[in-house]
Amino acid sequence: MLTVVLMMFGGILCGYLFRKKQVAHIQQIIMVLIWALLFLLGLNIGSDKELVSHIGSLGLEALTIAIAATLGSLVAAWFLWKKVR
Repeated sequence: MLTVVLMMFGGILCGYLFRKKQVAHIQQIIMVLIWALLFLLGLNIGSDKELVSHIGSLGLEALTIAIAATLGSLVAAWFLWKKVR
């Protein structure tokens, strides 16, 4: 956990120090790194036999949570909209 926090603060510090300089192609670099991380995550998940054997039930649970979160957000936004108007 400490490593994650230190890496994040290191990135913030670098961003602060180089904020006036334009880093060439930074968006493309970020996208390549994100795709690489997603690939490595998939590789890790695919190599876990227990996780792969339960992927159906995990997918159903994830879908249920996503639907519940979306509906909860919609209801909260609706109540906020009614209160503001």
